[in-house]
Amino acid sequence: MGSIRPHDEIKRNDACFRAGFLGSKIQEQPYSAQEMQLLESGLVKSLPVYDRFLNRKEKHIAEIERATDYFAKLNKTPKYIHEVAARIAGEYSLVQGRKSPTKINKPEMAKKVSENIEYSSPETYFNHDSLYLGAEQSTAAVLNEKGRRNACEPKIVPISMQLMHREWNETYKFQAITQTPSSSAPEVNTGERFTEKLTSRSVSQIFEAAAYTSTCHEGFTTFLTLTFDKDQRLAIFGGMTDGEASKTMGAHHPIQYKRNMVTKTAKANEKKVMDPICNIAGPYSTIPSDENPYPRVLNRNGEIAGEYCSLEFKPKKEFTLEKTLETTMGKEVSRFLDSAKKLYHRGWTADHSIQIDKESDVKYCDLKRVKVGGHTKPSDFGPTQELSDFHYIWVAESPANEAGESNPHVHILLRWQVEPPLFSAWAKRLEKIWGHGFAKLERIRKPQAAGSYIIKAVGYAAKGQNADQGLIKGNRYNISKCSRAPAWECIASFDADNMTAIIKELGYKLEQWKRPIKKQVEKIHKQKAQTIVAKSIAKKQNKPEDVLKKLQSRIIRLEKQAEKLNKTMKSRGVHVSSENKFCITFEGESAKEQIDKFIFWAAGARGWPMNCRDLDLSDVKNEADVFYQDSFIRFQDKRAYWKAILQDRKPIYERDVNEVSDCWAAYIDYTQQQSMLM
Repeated sequence: MGSIRPHDEIKRNDACFRAGFLGSKIQEQPYSAQEMQLLESGLVKSLPVYDRFLNRKEKHIAEIERATDYFAKLNKTPKYIHEVAARIAGEYSLVQGRKSPTKINKPEMAKKVSENIEYSSPETYFNHDSLYLGAEQSTAAVLNEKGRRNACEPKIVPISMQLMHREWNETYKFQAITQTPSSSAPEVNTGERFTEKLTSRSVSQIFEAAAYTSTCHEGFTTFLTLTFDKDQRLAIFGGMTDGEASKTMGAHHPIQYKRNMVTKTAKANEKKVMDPICNIAGPYSTIPSDENPYPRVLNRNGEIAGEYCSLEFKPKKEFTLEKTLETTMGKEVSRFLDSAKKLYHRGWTADHSIQIDKESDVKYCDLKRVKVGGHTKPSDFGPTQELSDFHYIWVAESPANEAGESNPHVHILLRWQVEPPLFSAWAKRLEKIWGHGFAKLERIRKPQAAGSYIIKAVGYAAKGQNADQGLIKGNRYNISKCSRAPAWECIASFDADNMTAIIKELGYKLEQWKRPIKKQVEKIHKQKAQTIVAKSIAKKQNKPEDVLKKLQSRIIRLEKQAEKLNKTMKSRGVHVSSENKFCITFEGESAKEQIDKFIFWAAGARGWPMNCRDLDLSDVKNEADVFYQDSFIRFQDKRAYWKAILQDRKPIYERDVNEVSDCWAAYIDYTQQQSMLM
């Protein structure tokens, strides 16, 4: 159906034209009648020059043309719709019989016409009401390219809601899981790996590992940053070397060529030697293979005798270029952590210690050697011979510096600390083990928040996925096995049905509750930033110490206020978002009770079928339906009401004659007053 221009707009434009102030200025008569009266009366000597451009269209005519073109585009039926209608009319005309009436194919035509609709936001389609409607009208299934179900695929619904539990922090999660069909298996990852940033999944794994270590192993205690010198940066970025360094390398050249040929077969109790066979012969070869374990050898004492490679084993490229100096950041960090782990278990000797003079209270360096023991697992009866776990998390990045050059470095979290007098010697020893640049060590004041240290360091927490973390070859991060959080345990599996819509609805409600608190937190952060700037300015201006202490105390007070508000938001014990309709998480001491209440409420108040694949819960479903019967009826009534409101057309109200006359009278009075003032 086409668009109609409002009647009041047409009347207003026509009235403006008749009044004269939208009339032509450069036509047969350069001025309107009202303008001519003003000029003849002598009140105005001349009108502005910019009102007398040649070939300028009247405002009334220009607006009519513009509106006409706009409404013509809206009313014009696209060409492809005519083609679809013509094709359908030809295929299902009455001549071909009464078995294919045209009216049956109207939904198909509407479907084809609506394929090119563009929405301004994903929420236009993926809102919770549309998700409720989609669950009612369709059922998920695995289909092939022709839109049919494969016989080999299982008959179960491919999307399920799994109830998961994590014991170490008593957290429950209700998450949608998609079963990948056998016909759509993912491709195998091959070749070298390059990454530009941390993914959201890797960030969540880092946070979970830090939280697990904090809860079960007292948290990380040291933050370490490793840098790379010039030679190591050249080795990372292409296996290159400096021109001056290449003169003193001697036989250790940074490039070598390797033959891509078969090697000699090692005998029993013999070490395999990578000695390639360079001679290539025909079908007669002395090298055994899987197809020919006992090769035929002709003319043993002649020219053909010897080690030959068969033509079928001849590689496409006989030589491969190898860069002997080429390495990756992951390899270097692994080498460093292996050495540090041995130092952690075996112990080490400090060549100096920082002591404080008791009389003068001044620090001095004591050159006496101090032996530090290794770490073993404790027990109720004292230390044991079993080595303790070595916890670490490392993340690499290579952002560009001010000169535009890559600046590779690595951030590491360690659960390893020493006494303050030995900290300097410990840092010196770790930097010596690293051997490729500087090593900066810092003590972590709050081990419970250690995960935020490393995420903030790479800029992910501040800029998200837009953070410039640089291109890196190989692994970008790694977590020790003992620091990895245990996987979720699946308790039960349910059919999804309309659960995604329920989760999205709860996400909207929780965000509405959090919105005023988040505004307060943002306000506090702005005040904190302003106070930090004021403190730095006061420090540069050499203000009194009392002023600096007041500003510092204000910063601490604002931090505590923000922390208190954040605890208030987390006090609900539920994590759900309108942007993620596939998961809802409950944590805290009452997590088990909350997940039970949520499932019971979803089954009764929102009509979730609660079809469990592991056990029969029909009695619980019936009890929920009875308990939330009134709530479910109110929910259906609200949906029906708003659906009717959205489908109603907007009424067009025409103005009354008296109202129009009053407007014109007010307009005439205004114009007369303006003419008298001029």
